[in-house]
Amino acid sequence: MAVAGGAFYEVDTDVLRAMASKARRIVGELGSSDAGKPADAGHEWVVAAATRFSSAWSDGLCVRVADTEDFADRLSTTARIFDEGTDAAKAEVDAMIWDD
Repeated sequence: MAVAGGAFYEVDTDVLRAMASKARRIVGELGSSDAGKPADAGHEWVVAAATRFSSAWSDGLCVRVADTEDFADRLSTTARIFDEGTDAAKAEVDAMIWDD
C-alpha cells in the first residue's frame, strides 16, 4: 500500500484477526467485571471504604472491557477492509476507522 511520501507497507490481516481474537478471548476469560462486596470486614468505616473500592474497581474494569471490545472490533474491521478494499481506498478507510 502506498502512503504519504510514496512508501509502501504490508498489512498482515491474519495478524490483525489473531490480535482481535486474543483480545476477545481475554475479555471472555475475565468472567465478571464486578468485584465482590465485602461480607464482614469489621469496622463500619472499613466496610464503607471496601465497598467504595469495589465499586470503583468494577466501574474501571467495565470501561477497560468496553475499550478492549472496541479495539477488537476495529482490528477485525481493518483486516476485512484491507482484504476487500482497493489499494487507493485502504489508507483512507483505515483512517476513518481509527480516527475518532
